[in-house]
Amino acid sequence: MNTNKIMQIFDRLKSLFIKVPFQETENELDELPKNFVFSLNQQIQALPCHPKYIKILQSTLEEALCQWQDNPEANELVILSSSIEPLSQIIQTALVNWSHENIRDIKLLSWSNRPKDFLKIVSKLQNDLGLSAKLDVDCNSGKFQELIVIPCLEFCFLRHIHGLDGIEFLRNRIFQDHSRFWLIGCNSLTWQYLDYIYNINSYFEKTLFLPTITGEELMEWLSPVFTKIEFNKNDLDEEKQFAKMQEHFDYLSHTSQGLSSAASQLWVKSLSMINTENIDYQETEKENILVEYHQIRSLDLPELSSSDRYLLFSMLLHKEINLSNLALSLGESESIIQFQIQQLLRMEVIQRLNNLFSIHPAYYPKLRKHLKKYNFITDLIE
Repeated sequence: MNTNKIMQIFDRLKSLFIKVPFQETENELDELPKNFVFSLNQQIQALPCHPKYIKILQSTLEEALCQWQDNPEANELVILSSSIEPLSQIIQTALVNWSHENIRDIKLLSWSNRPKDFLKIVSKLQNDLGLSAKLDVDCNSGKFQELIVIPCLEFCFLRHIHGLDGIEFLRNRIFQDHSRFWLIGCNSLTWQYLDYIYNINSYFEKTLFLPTITGEELMEWLSPVFTKIEFNKNDLDEEKQFAKMQEHFDYLSHTSQGLSSAASQLWVKSLSMINTENIDYQETEKENILVEYHQIRSLDLPELSSSDRYLLFSMLLHKEINLSNLALSLGESESIIQFQIQQLLRMEVIQRLNNLFSIHPAYYPKLRKHLKKYNFITDLIE
């Protein structure tokens, strides 16, 4: 973050901190009201993608397209990130108002989730992207100048018999069709799994790992949210309070392993409300709540069984998945998987949105270390 950015945030923070006597024994920390936490999470989800992601993705794509003009076989770019990061949103945001002289048309896979019938993934890929079942013999003549974008490769397969047909179709088509450029987003755990199954890195040579987020970058990204909150200043002046906040965000970045989704959830959990008299916290407006930071570590996992680990690994592999597909991927009945899911939901290790299940970001840093310990494929390199 440059000096101007830091000073802008610093100036905004000066008006946020309320000076109150520092009385550790009298000020009791309490959980934030649920409606306040919900509001914070809504604001975080509404934040734009960090410009760091957009800039590096666009510059790498432009470089890859230039190489494609000189070498038609270099017709792909794979963007890799953690399975909890909003990679589809990052890719689509990077393409808004973006243009390149060698690209006339952009075809974006429109799926918001994998097809209900995974056996029809190949035909649905062909229909959605306007691809013929067989390769056009003239496709390499240079008459096409298309960019085909698959923001979430995880939606193109299910770990099941014939569930990988979509991956095979894409692998073969990209290998043969040099008239189109292919931009693909995938989480790095899934990519390692596909490389283990298909040696897919031999077909897709150009990959970009999205960088991690530093404490300063995290603070910059979350500033539209936390600058609306009133923090307890205690007896610290503005500069010391700002330094304390910087230290807090550096710690969050370290604890979350530089993952923005995990860091933002851990940040919310690091906030506590200070009890003060004569405030009805059920009715009060959010700007009247006095908040203080407390140090938080990555959340400890509850005790997990071997079947829990296989279920959680399958969720990570597919990014997000519904009950029926999850049961198919594990070879179990839906009733058995539903019981496991209910238990994990209560533990808050997983989350549900629109009947799709995924790993809760706050637990992800510990979970991938846990799975690595039990010899699962993970995106963690140590």
